[in-house]
Amino acid sequence: MFRRMLAVLALTAAALTTTAAAHADTTYRGEGDDVVRIHATKKPGLIRFTHDGESNFIVHTVDPRGRAGEYLVNEIGPYTGTVLYNDYGTRGTSGLEIKADGFWTATFLPLSKARCWCSATIRGTGDQVLKLSPTRGLHTVRGAYNGESNFIVHAHTRIGSYSDLLFNEIGRYRGKALLPVGTRLVTVHADGAWTLTRN
Repeated sequence: MFRRMLAVLALTAAALTTTAAAHADTTYRGEGDDVVRIHATKKPGLIRFTHDGESNFIVHTVDPRGRAGEYLVNEIGPYTGTVLYNDYGTRGTSGLEIKADGFWTATFLPLSKARCWCSATIRGTGDQVLKLSPTRGLHTVRGAYNGESNFIVHAHTRIGSYSDLLFNEIGRYRGKALLPVGTRLVTVHADGAWTLTRN
């Protein structure tokens, strides 16, 4: 009887360990062009990328049919950023195709690891994903940007569904947009420093 109890406890511990490992952050590393395979999923999540090369760093998802999916990154030179994958309209993700000339990393993260937009003003550089408490009533967001390339900001009220475009500019920019009611996630695509302020 005692041995059976030990066996049950051991199996339970193993199951818990496996479950924890399955939800742990997973990092892939490589150099140059590569294809990363993952377990197919339709669940939205985050990927944090780094690249230390000097030329193009281009990443897109691969759907379960083996076709190109979402373009996640398209930058030149060193890169550090966090992006959302399995966004609206995708068929899911079973891998990543990476074009690079240097060393790179790709770390898969749950949405809960998004950076918290906890106070009125938040500052950052490059691509980031921000989480906030769902907005209520009339709110606006003021954006400031000093990069040279695109400054694209989307608001998500339901993760994995259609998002609202707040800003889509090239080069230095200052302006204000309406923040949709129920916004809980904001994605920023940028190559320079930016500031977002909620009012």
